[in-house]
Amino acid sequence: MKGTIHERSFRAAVSMLGAASLISAALASGCGGASPPAVSAKAPARPAQASPDGQGAPGASVEQREQREAQRAWCVYLEELYQRATEQAKGWPKFDQCTQMTTMASPKMLRATSECSLAALRRFEGDPFTAAYAEEVSRCGSDAMTATTLPRADLAPYMAVLCGRLAGCGDLDYDACRQSLEDGLGPQLERAIGAMNSRGRHEVRACFGKLACGGDLGPQISACLEPIMDDLLWLPG
Repeated sequence: MKGTIHERSFRAAVSMLGAASLISAALASGCGGASPPAVSAKAPARPAQASPDGQGAPGASVEQREQREAQRAWCVYLEELYQRATEQAKGWPKFDQCTQMTTMASPKMLRATSECSLAALRRFEGDPFTAAYAEEVSRCGSDAMTATTLPRADLAPYMAVLCGRLAGCGDLDYDACRQSLEDGLGPQLERAIGAMNSRGRHEVRACFGKLACGGDLGPQISACLEPIMDDLLWLPG
């Protein structure tokens, strides 16, 4: 390992954080096992509520700054992991590229994951490309998601779009849809959407509004969420 680094090993070590895989697994267990609520009398779709993630210019500017700072914190962690792996202190060749990247993670979630991972790396002695290190950092992504869980009240606009679409298809009664999905998938959706920034949340709402009529609901919801979950953390290619 001295003086060199195997990109596959480095990528695997970074992936040990498992933020995206943890979310996907949680959603798979929730969405995959969720049966659509029983069809009742057809109800007209209700208009979606105003987006909670819509921001004016000042709010957007603040989020962009926080996003850059959080991304840099993530890059600092990756650089230290790279230096540990190569046993050199000459920096990481992809650091500047890393700082220019943007992901779907909320600044709070990304910063929490970064700081937890860096602290775990500094505590850990020895080769970070091991199961022992994986165990050290596996909780970072999960803890960060828990800390950024969306309040139940903030989930309402997403349910309005989702159930409005299904009611408009004539597949489900709007109120039955809201109650069934919030009770069954609410916790998973609150964790997943809470981990996203405004761009990710906008894409989820847009996808929810385009679900196929008459299709299997669980896989469609997962298909809306998983691409964004996979883009929470930037990994070197």
